Amino acid sequence: MKEYTVTNTRPMTVEEYIEFEENSEVRHEFIENQLYPMPGTTDDHNDICINLTQLLKMLLKTIGKFKVHQENVKVQILHEKDYTYPDVMVVSDPQDFDARYIKKYPPVIFEVISKTTRMDDQVDKFIRYKNIAALQNYILVDSEKVLVEVRCKTTEGNWEANTYLRSDGHFPIPAQGIDLNIEDVYEGVSFL
Repeated sequence: MKEYTVTNTRPMTVEEYIEFEENSEVRHEFIENQLYPMPGTTDDHNDICINLTQLLKMLLKTIGKFKVHQENVKVQILHEKDYTYPDVMVVSDPQDFDARYIKKYPPVIFEVISKTTRMDDQVDKFIRYKNIAALQNYILVDSEKVLVEVRCKTTEGNWEANTYLRSDGHFPIPAQGIDLNIEDVYEGVSFL
């Protein structure tokens, strides 16, 4: 599990969190009324996020009204008790189009994982993200090797996972009905 350093000794309200975050140089998750600083990222992590964002924007503009957000837009997970910054998320609900700071209904969330975030992203964040009723796909993209895990919510509400390697060539985003080319997602990363 990822180690956190709590930066506040008393519980904050959501309003205090939003005001604090607007003026902070460091991003923070907000879980159960406590602040947790977000770690910095690597060039490879950043390149993968940019690649995902560009690919998604290009593909989604032809199939409907969607917005793609990268790293600096918050998602609310549980009724004003849990906020975090997904690496990349897709929103399609009109309520999210009107929301300036916080999104609540993303059907797709991507996390770019590394050895320091792997357990948090694969387990802890996934447990939290499953509380977003609109979420249909949770996709983990490894930043240290070519590996993508696509988790999909079934009609019964269970989650299934499939893993994709470079040899697969692409991976699906079922909630949007599109595939992404693995080589395009990893374009420019240092370990290739």
